[in-house]
Amino acid sequence: MTLRIVTAAIAIPALLGAVWLGTPAIAAVVLLAAAISGWELADMVRARSLSPLRWAYIAWPISLVITGWLVAENQAGWWVMLATAGTGTLIAFYLLATGRRTAFVYAVVAGPYVGVALAHAPILRSIDDGAQWLLLALIVTFAADTAAMLTGVTFGRHKLMPRISPNKSWEGLIGALAGGGIAALVVEIAFDLEIATAMAVVLGVVMAIAGTLGDLGESAFKRRAGVKDSGFLIPGHGGVLDRLDSLLPNLVIVYWVSEWSTT
Repeated sequence: MTLRIVTAAIAIPALLGAVWLGTPAIAAVVLLAAAISGWELADMVRARSLSPLRWAYIAWPISLVITGWLVAENQAGWWVMLATAGTGTLIAFYLLATGRRTAFVYAVVAGPYVGVALAHAPILRSIDDGAQWLLLALIVTFAADTAAMLTGVTFGRHKLMPRISPNKSWEGLIGALAGGGIAALVVEIAFDLEIATAMAVVLGVVMAIAGTLGDLGESAFKRRAGVKDSGFLIPGHGGVLDRLDSLLPNLVIVYWVSEWSTT
């Protein structure tokens, strides 16, 4: 637990600094995250070191983040991202045709999911009040995760989905919902975002649910791969995907809510 706290104490200020610096800094952070996530996905399917399959897993999320950055800078339209996703899908179906079914599932589901979700970070940062919206995504996700952990450890008795994630409980989920709703309300008041107060609470609850589903989804992939953590680069936390699992869906949700709020 102490190692987790020390790591968070270093990582969180660094991440907040990237948000403050702007879109290029966020793009650089998510490019690195995309590359490491691709490497971790390749490890899960036991791709040989520096094999074409491993490079494909790394290249797909990176290319999606780059196209997302181009969209954010008005250098390309959304069709470019769709074309990039389509190219990767063709590669994934090649894996299926050659009999590598597990690699296909990871490639066609996890690869584009990670890349497209991460691509929303620089796009979100580039809009009006983008820093505040991105902080909403980060703060609510972290608050919901922390509330779920504390509530689950203290009161957890009823398992949520024991075959996928044995440590998750219904009590922890309730804590996540409360933590997400309260955090979203606080952020909305602090930043005066263009959404109603009640809508902010609803958004926080939805993000807590989405984050839980993201966490469970990654746990299912890890269980299928027979690993406890996606990697080992983050002391006390496991791999990069282990830290991104709850945040990825929320980046998408917050971006589209921000777009809806300005229409």
